[in-house]
Amino acid sequence: MKIINKFLIIFFLIIFNNVNALENKIILKVNNDIITSLDVLEEINRLKFFNKNLNQLKKEEVYQISLQSVLKYRIKQNEVIKNFKEVKFDNKDYLNTLIENTYKNLGFKNLTDFKNELNINKISYELFVEKLKVDILWNRIIFLKYSDKIIINENELKNQIQNRSTYKRSFELKEIVFSVTNVNDLNSIYQLIKKDIDELGFENAAIKHSINNTAKDGGNIGWIDENQLNNEIKERLNEIPNGSITKPIRIASGFAVLKKINVKKEQNNLDFDQELNKLINFQKQTQLENYSNIYFNKVKKDIKINAP
Repeated sequence: MKIINKFLIIFFLIIFNNVNALENKIILKVNNDIITSLDVLEEINRLKFFNKNLNQLKKEEVYQISLQSVLKYRIKQNEVIKNFKEVKFDNKDYLNTLIENTYKNLGFKNLTDFKNELNINKISYELFVEKLKVDILWNRIIFLKYSDKIIINENELKNQIQNRSTYKRSFELKEIVFSVTNVNDLNSIYQLIKKDIDELGFENAAIKHSINNTAKDGGNIGWIDENQLNNEIKERLNEIPNGSITKPIRIASGFAVLKKINVKKEQNNLDFDQELNKLINFQKQTQLENYSNIYFNKVKKDIKINAP
């Protein structure tokens, strides 16, 4: 179902360009919940604060990204409340670490400066924290539901480590993960993503199209040891030069387009146990991320989403 139609986009552009005359209108009904025009405008403001790349997109594209962001949050929030009765997270140390990592990555020295800047930009700190809690509890749901389905072949990983040469390679990568309802549409969706990459840049295309959590960081994965990648991904990356993108690669939750930023080769100072734990944790996180996308799509299908 196409949630966003021409009427909604036209309506948004009118209110976006005339904020002073804004009336709070219902945009979508999500079961018994509603998403209003003010919700979307606040999300636009929030997303632009945390990702400056959004300023390069057209207003209607920013609107669509922001509406989908609000919708995704509400769906996760509803599921969290269904499983935990309320959005409550008692591990304050872990939550505070996430908050600190966020504001430091944005260049703020302390929480006070971060809060002041949010206030200046009319962004709710409380909502920012609430969204972090929802993500934490959502990930807990995914872990509880799927942790017994995670498959780790430790012997295979040990063989990988033992067979490593004196030197190891790492890839600096960005990703766009997307799903398709009909595999026959794969090429047309890929061409649309590729067009946006060419016109908007990879980071903006990731914000616009990717369903993975890395979307908010422009698809950035960072440096990945080649031994953490499966053979197909390594082959695809070896086929392209730095700065290029792969064709769609099949993964558990859909398809991935990877951008190869750089490659480095360095001395392999091997700590066997450390390397094994690193590989195990990477595979766990990758599989849980795939299950998260699969479960989200399942939950979304069971929710009634209607324009008023």
